[in-house]
Amino acid sequence: MILSNQGRSLRLRQTMPDDAPILLRAYEDESFISLYRSNNTRQTEEQLRQILAKRKQNSPAKVGYLELMLEHKQHGIIGVAALGDYSPIHQRAEYLVGLFDEKHRHAGYGIEATLLVLDLAFNTFRLNKIYSYVYEYNKYSHKNMIDLGFKHEGTLEEHHYSLPKDCFVNLYVNGMTVRQFRTSEKIQRFSSRLVGHDITQPPQVFEITEKNKIDDTGQPFLDGLRKMANLEPKNL
Repeated sequence: MILSNQGRSLRLRQTMPDDAPILLRAYEDESFISLYRSNNTRQTEEQLRQILAKRKQNSPAKVGYLELMLEHKQHGIIGVAALGDYSPIHQRAEYLVGLFDEKHRHAGYGIEATLLVLDLAFNTFRLNKIYSYVYEYNKYSHKNMIDLGFKHEGTLEEHHYSLPKDCFVNLYVNGMTVRQFRTSEKIQRFSSRLVGHDITQPPQVFEITEKNKIDDTGQPFLDGLRKMANLEPKNL
């Protein structure tokens, strides 16, 4: 099972027990956690480490949750993303993404991270739908999701009580189905530029038959690949 993905500037990988100190600092930062997961339960570093170790020992499908660190080529770890509340029957999951430092939230890294997660969700894990809840005060995140191709499916009025803000807030519900993903021209453009290829295209599966099965030289198989790619065999 693939638990990582790579873009032009970001690498996503599954969180590990050694990430506990970094995550704990982020969870204790109100400016971050109020955007990512308001009213987050406080934990010690050891408690968080144990949770991460347990997730590592089990498949995301079993625990219904996949958490991914966002590693930038120059800046190092800059954020976290997750697919949670996974439903095998409905083939859907909730999407979360957060950048730790405010200066990184307006640099396009959130868009690249979202593209990499969508690639995993629809092309690797074969989900049918991704959805996200956005707090009404997080206008920038809501706008980015809509601009990327998520559909605003509705508003849950006063659905969440924010302890730090001491008030009820609305939640915006945004979603994307695999059908919308496959036909999105925006995602085609953005992914070609930020990921390096068009992620809307389904992964190609080559059928191995007796005719194109690799022999000792491997030449029949290579010739078959060239034919499928409309390339003429060359002298090697």
